[in-house]
Amino acid sequence: MDQALLSYVRARLAQARPATGGRQIDAFLSSPAFSGLLPTFGARLAREFDRFLADALPPPPQPELPDLALRLPNARAGERYTQRIEVLGKAEALVFEALALPAGLILEADLATGTLSGTPPQAGAFTIVVDYRYAGHPGGRQRRALVQLLVLPDPRTMWQDRPSDRKDPYWKPDAQCDSVRGAGLATLAASKRGRAHAHAGGFRDDDFRIAHVAASGWHLAVVADGAGSARYARRGAALICEQAHARILAALGGSAAARLDASVHALAQARQDPPAGREDALHEALRTDLSHIVGNAAYYAVRAILEEVAAHPDPDAQFRDYASTALIAVGKRYPFGTLCAAYWVGDGAVAIYSRRGGVTLLGAADSGEYAGQTRFLDNAAISHAMLRQRTQVALVEDMTALVLMTDGVSDARFETEARLGRSADWHLFWEELERTAGVGVPGPWSGNEGARRLLDWLDFWSPGNHDDRTIAIVHHVDQD
Repeated sequence: MDQALLSYVRARLAQARPATGGRQIDAFLSSPAFSGLLPTFGARLAREFDRFLADALPPPPQPELPDLALRLPNARAGERYTQRIEVLGKAEALVFEALALPAGLILEADLATGTLSGTPPQAGAFTIVVDYRYAGHPGGRQRRALVQLLVLPDPRTMWQDRPSDRKDPYWKPDAQCDSVRGAGLATLAASKRGRAHAHAGGFRDDDFRIAHVAASGWHLAVVADGAGSARYARRGAALICEQAHARILAALGGSAAARLDASVHALAQARQDPPAGREDALHEALRTDLSHIVGNAAYYAVRAILEEVAAHPDPDAQFRDYASTALIAVGKRYPFGTLCAAYWVGDGAVAIYSRRGGVTLLGAADSGEYAGQTRFLDNAAISHAMLRQRTQVALVEDMTALVLMTDGVSDARFETEARLGRSADWHLFWEELERTAGVGVPGPWSGNEGARRLLDWLDFWSPGNHDDRTIAIVHHVDQD
């Protein structure tokens, strides 16, 4: 054979099949198949030879595909989970042939999509065995990967509920609820120690008092939020509620109630037939009268705290050790509407809610320079000018409820002051109270059942909001 031809053939073989050894090339050159090419020379040789290579030689081996690293996003115990197995890095499509889940991981596996779904009941680290193949290589070998799924614990289960110290001189129950009814209104209130205090075995700093003055038909509600940084805050909140409760009961059970009734009727009449400026004048006069009732209640609360400080055995005790907010409100139902008045110092909220009219705030939350700051009831808040300024009055035709709440509720459910004044958010809030606590839902009145449902509702979960929670609600009911 021509040596030039043999050299050409050897070079082309080596170029076309680099993995082919020299002995394999020699065997091929001496084969009858190659001998059939010898008569073909000239320009056709390369074309015929390349065609022969494609038919006569086996295909080159494919490069080995790598095993893959697979992953699943974390899950959380008690929450719905639906996630597909992810491939780390770039890879071809996969065919999942088996997904073996360990005991305790109650999820459903979809082999067609590589998806796990369900609600894992418990936290832990679980290893899932995954058998797969490359989709584009049906004859390829089956591969196996171990996938770790981390199920995080439900944060609600991580909170402890340690009892507070009953031997403390200022001890009070960790939860409290109460209800009263009369004169076409029902008042419910509930207060619950926050998770942060419960976890540490601390005290409930919030407090409340409610009452119905049967002689005059008025309802009253007082809510206070003791400052978490003040060592006797729980006592300060209790004193505010006790004093406001006692003072308002005395005032609205006497002759002041009759004078208020006359003023409210006059205001309602002025709305029907208003001479210029008469309605405003009557409203301001009524506001002054009510500031002498709800505002003076705050005044006597401050005096009670000062007396407590003076009598305390610790000579270093100070007024600020009893720091607390104060939300004091009264309401009465009339044939033409409901009259509400409130004195408000600190954060939280006091508001009149109407399904038709939306929300009317009876004041404004006191915000500090930094997040979470507020102001508390003190001497500056009970000057004559401040008592009147902080007392707000509203006569509404279609009130659904008068609501007082500490920031443990308002921050969790409204988040911002802007949303606190937005009627749409109040509609959602009231729908939640109706649906989950039965507030305002017509039905038989059974002891303190409504208040207990409200107390249960206060245990709602809100990430990052674990302060004490207190709420008082005065709402319409069928006339007794």
